[in-house]
Amino acid sequence: MLQDKLKKEFTRLWTGELAAVVSFWFCFFCSKINLERTFTVILSQEMLISILYQLFVLSIILIQGSIYWLILLKRLSVPQYAKSNTGKIYRVLKIVNVVLLGLGIVIMIINYSNIGVLIISVFIWLFAVIEWINYFEWRLAYSYNPLILLGHIMNGTLSKSRIAREISDCERE
Repeated sequence: MLQDKLKKEFTRLWTGELAAVVSFWFCFFCSKINLERTFTVILSQEMLISILYQLFVLSIILIQGSIYWLILLKRLSVPQYAKSNTGKIYRVLKIVNVVLLGLGIVIMIINYSNIGVLIISVFIWLFAVIEWINYFEWRLAYSYNPLILLGHIMNGTLSKSRIAREISDCERE
């Protein structure tokens, strides 16, 4: 019974993260085409780089999360599946992601073209940071009610994310 519930949850999570990536890229290309048709303006290279880079980093983090949920799904039938390497790999990915997020700030500054593009870029970057925190530091998904998350933040009772626990476990070995 519990295993079936976990199987559904992990399936929903890994497919949901991949669907989000596809949706974000679809929306980006649709909005780019729409802007070019509506305003007969081709977005500048700086604008594209600033937005595309942030979307790329967000996508990478979401794909890493999706793969992790898929690993956990597989562990339901093979308990030791990828147990020895997952923490080590995600420890490296955690650092790589921080570097990519840091470069995102530099790219936004270097490629600044207008406030609208900056706002979009910052929004995507913040989303990526929140996803990074959710996967690699603290669990941020507690309920559909944001007040529950706020309560955990205010009380300092956020729990470690699953990936953070797995990284800690591999560091103790």
